[in-house]
Amino acid sequence: MDASQTDAGTGGGPAAALKRVVASPYTLLVLAALFWGGNWVAGRALRDDVPPVALAFWRWVVAAVAFLPFTLGGVIRARDTIRREWLRLLVYALLGVTLFNAMVYVGLSHTPAINGALINSAAPIFVFVTVWLAFGERASWLQMVGVCISLAGVATIVTRGDFAALARLEVGRGDLLIVVAVYFWGVYSIMLKRWPSSLTPTIFLAVIMIIGMIFLLPLYLWEHAAGRTVSFNVQSIGGIVYLGLFASLGAYICWNRGVQAVGASRSSLFQHLIPVFTTIFAVLLIGERVQGFHLAGIALILSGIYLATRRGPAQAPSGR
Repeated sequence: MDASQTDAGTGGGPAAALKRVVASPYTLLVLAALFWGGNWVAGRALRDDVPPVALAFWRWVVAAVAFLPFTLGGVIRARDTIRREWLRLLVYALLGVTLFNAMVYVGLSHTPAINGALINSAAPIFVFVTVWLAFGERASWLQMVGVCISLAGVATIVTRGDFAALARLEVGRGDLLIVVAVYFWGVYSIMLKRWPSSLTPTIFLAVIMIIGMIFLLPLYLWEHAAGRTVSFNVQSIGGIVYLGLFASLGAYICWNRGVQAVGASRSSLFQHLIPVFTTIFAVLLIGERVQGFHLAGIALILSGIYLATRRGPAQAPSGR
């Protein structure tokens, strides 16, 4: 029996098995969480070399340079739809590209990457609360208990386990900025379902990327004029390229293909890998430490999400 027959009899051999693993939707979902986990650590690690708005701006410039050559023709062909939906596209870009990214990176200038990623893991709760308040969706007592438990987890992280800090107004500014940023992402995610665009996902991403960079440009120029300039070196350039190619395009492509294959509900579970990867990277690469309040906070957040989404779950947004 020759080698080709042996491979056929064993399902293609090791090379074919590796190819199946790489192409698996679950592998793609893990990769998306891995790339987004790196986003939080890169935002923290680059704080001394790249100001936060500049980091958000250059991240999307890199993504646009890689992405737009393949999509610009489609954007031009969709110009009538873009003109018809200009308002919703502006809001999408403002929330999902400009405000979320800029506020996250400003927040990471003042708080550890682990804190930011753990707060981000509460995004499904922010979505649930907003849908409940804005659209009057009914909530069971169990769901409300879950909301309260998750928010207690966020408060544990924001106060470093000292709830008296809330009364003393000693909550970290960086943590609060990330809380607001994650809430904006929640609103953006709700809009995707409640006020969807008729553009294809690829063209939609290209359009809001362009608009988001236009919104970021004056903020970037103001930051530069204020003396906060980029220090271009091997670390900063490498970090920006990583954010543009992997945390933006790579994660988006992997996530969407994974969701299409296994469904949104099952895919949402993989979001909880983001703080896991962030913690591993933060400890190994930038010397952060895991503390007791981190473990208590994530335990409360995940327990609350489990209770709040047992019935009629609000879909978890994809998590940067």
